[in-house]
Amino acid sequence: MSDKLFYGIANIFFLVAFIAVIKIQRLSLKYPFKNIKNHWLIKRLYNYGKRSYSICAGQFNFAIAFLFLLAVFTSVYKLGEVPYGLHVDEAGMAYDALSLAKYGVDRYLNPYPVYFINFGGGQSAMYTYLAAFFIKIFGYSVICVRLPAVLFRLITFGAIYYTIRREYKDIPVKTLLFLLIFAVCPYFIMQSRWGLDCNLLVGFLTLSVCVLMSAVRHNSKILYLVSGISFGLSLYTYALSYIIIPFFLLLTFSYLILAKRMKMIHVLITVIPICVFSIPLIAMILVNMGIIAEYRGLFTIPKLHFYRGGEISLKNIPHNLYIILSLFSFDNPVIFGRQLLYNALSYFGTVYYFSVPLFVVGVVSSFKTCFRSIKNREYSIKIIFITWFLCVLACEFLIFAPNINKANAAFIPILFFIVEGIVIITKNAKMMIIGIVILYLLNFSLFFNYYFNQYNSDSRGLSFFATDFIDAIRYVKNLNSDKNIILYDLTSEPYIYILLENQVPPYKFRKNDIETIFNKCPQTYKFASAIEIESDSLHLYQSEKSDSVYIVSSSTHWEQWFKSKGYNNITYGNISVFNK
Repeated sequence: MSDKLFYGIANIFFLVAFIAVIKIQRLSLKYPFKNIKNHWLIKRLYNYGKRSYSICAGQFNFAIAFLFLLAVFTSVYKLGEVPYGLHVDEAGMAYDALSLAKYGVDRYLNPYPVYFINFGGGQSAMYTYLAAFFIKIFGYSVICVRLPAVLFRLITFGAIYYTIRREYKDIPVKTLLFLLIFAVCPYFIMQSRWGLDCNLLVGFLTLSVCVLMSAVRHNSKILYLVSGISFGLSLYTYALSYIIIPFFLLLTFSYLILAKRMKMIHVLITVIPICVFSIPLIAMILVNMGIIAEYRGLFTIPKLHFYRGGEISLKNIPHNLYIILSLFSFDNPVIFGRQLLYNALSYFGTVYYFSVPLFVVGVVSSFKTCFRSIKNREYSIKIIFITWFLCVLACEFLIFAPNINKANAAFIPILFFIVEGIVIITKNAKMMIIGIVILYLLNFSLFFNYYFNQYNSDSRGLSFFATDFIDAIRYVKNLNSDKNIILYDLTSEPYIYILLENQVPPYKFRKNDIETIFNKCPQTYKFASAIEIESDSLHLYQSEKSDSVYIVSSSTHWEQWFKSKGYNNITYGNISVFNK
């Protein structure tokens, strides 16, 4: 039996078991199953569940501490090894962070950009500056590059705890369930283990909403100011926040004013810091629309190589409905193939498949509360989460080719609705919560075993996640020779990995040289774009130096050709190194 089939059957079994438990519970409310209830096994299971529920409720702080340690463990365990290699955007961010930490400029020699050029289309700045901070303190390593992701997962944990605990003081189980699912669900574990800039949005947005809700609760002008600063900083995590945050705040402020929980002075206090933080980003947009000139001084407002503002359109909506399914499963294989495997696994989905009916129940209940609260002008935190989720979803409908990492800000509201669904379903049968917790822990154990033991093997060869190529670079680097290194038809943006692995100073880097076939590159590397090895090209290189080392995509034809010329080879997955 294949692993995929095994995990699929396991999830179906868990889902059927969950439905069966609900069905039996409903029947037990209608019929006096005295004989069954008196059975020794049923009694023992019932007493064990009741005792476990009482322990969790009585030892609330201990349970929270345990879940926090679980979140820490699932984020830092094998952090530099799983996922193996570096995503191309992660590598670009890492090299810019390294350049900033050492030289105060990015790879294009721009001092402290408000938005990074990266590979031409741009990259949000927050993650790069956080990574540069850790690199400055500890030196460059893959772990340092990924520490900001770990840090903000833990900050998100704290923000969730603070918000839900204070909104539902009389229902501590909501806080426990929320944090349990956050600690064990695949999405939050996977996104906290590698350095993609946009993944910070969910953490910053959660923190911002937490402070805003605290400001509403305490009617505190200082907290409103802090929430505005937090929302302003969130704009530097991901470009889609330029759409999500304004619409979310517009709807949220309107509702809070309607419910008489917020005044116009509070809106003003919150909006002012957001406007201040948005000025450099507005200038960046104007620069790339050709309205104003690029600015370079103490900081940089850069002109991108190409501007992606045109990717947002109402015409995208009919083509983007698939994102609703992707949010609970994995990225659309018809559009993306298996290249976005780092976002979610088909075996488990993002939040485990049996969570979907719980989510549906929670959403329906929350919408009912929403309509009632708006009609009566009453305050309910459920409306905040509904607004949050709908703003993210609407944004995903508008952009070109949405995927899971682009929709990262939706996952905290998704967890909120799942917890709502659990509480509603178990309203008259508290002991069923133990069964649901067991389902999560069983799925988590399967996910943990797969992700940390088999995922690296299954994910090798992804287009945007270099693994074998990095191994080949390190091998060549350890040869300690002055041979020319010739590269053919490799991973996406191969030059960035060479710059990063060799920690080449940005002052020695010239992007135009790399993009030109046969031009010399930093250190002894030369790039070629030919898909197939042509003997004329090799003779051209060998006329300069006959004992070059070649790093190429593995191919039987190439292997035979090089062997006929007297080369030896070593293979790393789908990358081969040929050396005399």
